[in-house]
Amino acid sequence: MNSLRIACLASALLGAGCSSVGSSAVRTDGGWTQKHLGAVRIYAVVPPQGVRVIGQVEVHAINQEANFERLMPVFMKRVADIGGTGGVVDRVHTHYEMRIEYRTESYAVPCGYRSTCWQTRIVPYQYQVRILVIEGRALLPLDAPGPPAIDTAPATAPAPAPAPSAPAPSGGTPL
Repeated sequence: MNSLRIACLASALLGAGCSSVGSSAVRTDGGWTQKHLGAVRIYAVVPPQGVRVIGQVEVHAINQEANFERLMPVFMKRVADIGGTGGVVDRVHTHYEMRIEYRTESYAVPCGYRSTCWQTRIVPYQYQVRILVIEGRALLPLDAPGPPAIDTAPATAPAPAPAPSAPAPSGGTPL
């Protein structure tokens, strides 16, 4: 973990920075990925009429960066990255995880007459992190170029075929 801190410090000194924000965006409609360059609208829970879902988007962050001010611009950017003009937020959830980090400690102990010896040990350090996750869908108008919209209405079951009638037995008397 110390090497991660050193890498973050070095990248901060070089101007790159280090962040816990992560995201993913997947185009699910089979269309091509063409970045949208305009504004992205965000809808809560229910998308408007006349749009189709083109992909899934997820963003997350831990501890101090886990807030809406940090994550919503990333969500909108990821929607635009896969070609969406709008996004609907389906789920926002926060959970906590316990993490263990191993730290190296050096300490001095008396050893012998007027001598000091240095020893090193690895100590587990346990801490809790808060993780905020925003999940949603990327949207595109129905009349936008691309593959045809997938019908999301439930399919109706076909009517059952009538059962064939059994032929009457031959040579016998009807009952």
